[in-house]
Amino acid sequence: MSNLLKTLIFTTLSATLMPAHAENMSSMNNQGMQQMMMQMQKMQQCLQQVDENELRAYEVQINQLETELKALCQAGKRDEAQSKAVEFGKQINQSKAFQQIQKCTQEMQSNDFMPSFPTLKTDENGQPQGHICDEFK
Repeated sequence: MSNLLKTLIFTTLSATLMPAHAENMSSMNNQGMQQMMMQMQKMQQCLQQVDENELRAYEVQINQLETELKALCQAGKRDEAQSKAVEFGKQINQSKAFQQIQKCTQEMQSNDFMPSFPTLKTDENGQPQGHICDEFK
């Protein structure tokens, strides 16, 4: 859980330093490279508007949640752990910081200049596939 959420939140912060996908870089012409650099600058300017304090608060919550989830999983309380993980994921997804990050990176992702964020896979009923406790094994 912690790695997924940390990836979700902090991938964007490091995205300003990320090169494009290797396959895109090798086949990209000069015009494509210029377009990518312009979009990267635009993304960097946009990301500067993200509230760093909110991200740091989420980092603290993630670390606390990871400890709590591990304890619940070890105690056999898988449903409770899963419920807490899903609820926290929803909270982050609705946060202003995450929504700003999504907005800032949308163009880079749509042009395959950077990977999309990992998403929680759900079944046809909207229930998460997989289980958070399996992440700790």
